Amino acid sequence: MNDSFLIRPDELSLRFRHQPGQRKLSFANFHGTPEEWREACRAKLVNLLALEKPPQCPVATQRETLIGGIEVEALIMTIDEQLSIPAYLFVPQEIEKSTVIALHGHGEVGPAIGLGDDYHHGFALALAQAGHLVLCPELRGFGALKDLAQQQEGHRLDYWTTDGHQAYSLCSDGFQHGTPLIGQTIEDLMRWEDWLAREYEELQLDAVGISYGGDLALAYSVFSARVRRIFASGTLGSFSAIYARCSNAPAHCIPGVLEWMDRADIAGLNAPRPTALHYGELDKPGPGNHSASFNETVEPALAELRAIYAAFDAEDAVRQIVSPGQGHEMDNDALLDFLAG
Repeated sequence: MNDSFLIRPDELSLRFRHQPGQRKLSFANFHGTPEEWREACRAKLVNLLALEKPPQCPVATQRETLIGGIEVEALIMTIDEQLSIPAYLFVPQEIEKSTVIALHGHGEVGPAIGLGDDYHHGFALALAQAGHLVLCPELRGFGALKDLAQQQEGHRLDYWTTDGHQAYSLCSDGFQHGTPLIGQTIEDLMRWEDWLAREYEELQLDAVGISYGGDLALAYSVFSARVRRIFASGTLGSFSAIYARCSNAPAHCIPGVLEWMDRADIAGLNAPRPTALHYGELDKPGPGNHSASFNETVEPALAELRAIYAAFDAEDAVRQIVSPGQGHEMDNDALLDFLAG
């Protein structure tokens, strides 16, 4: 016997696809008032994300610097004796505009805060230069947090790393414990928001993010009473496409979500807050594009989102922005224009 005895792929049927989820709590499938839908859908999302209200955590300033007259503080929040997490606070000399939580996507926090450049285009720094107080947390699984068990010999809980084999063990370990990474990250954002509220009384804020950060801007805001406006870049198309069609990494994954709802429903829980969905015109499925956020599921998702907002008498509060000639990247001009509105 040799290798020719083995069954080849061309001898098989390899066209598998999961059947569409039932989406039992999607707005279009719900029989009840918009308020009853919001209560039921939000409660199920809490369950799927395994969310708990996090306690207050201490925050210390590790170091400070000045960038073009803007004070930048490197912060460390202590979650417990096993974990601490960083963030960067930009304080303009004169805070003339809203407070913003700025959420980076896959990569590291550096390009979001102006250290080097990639698809983030230093948007957190650009916001501060325009007069916003900006908090930019580094997210679990990225940069300094790429391996949450780094200091525990023989253990590995990593996510976005270029150091070798990418096992996404932070996600898979969380799944088997019933705590998806996106849920844990939303709890972190709730902690940072609480800290901002303690530092700046009667705080309102805007949530801004790109890619995975765009997902978080929409999902975290559902659980915040302080978020005023949302700018989410490179997100909203159906969960059904981002893995099987667009090759996304698993940080976005909410186990079982499509049996209950989709991204448009999650975004719709924010009604009537003004929300902008931003895309680069060229960010479509194709060779080498593992983002492909402007895919064929976006327009149906936007229609669903607008229907939800219309039920809350706020259809005009949803805005789609498409930047000509751009790919999967932040458009700082569009961002600043939306927040100024």
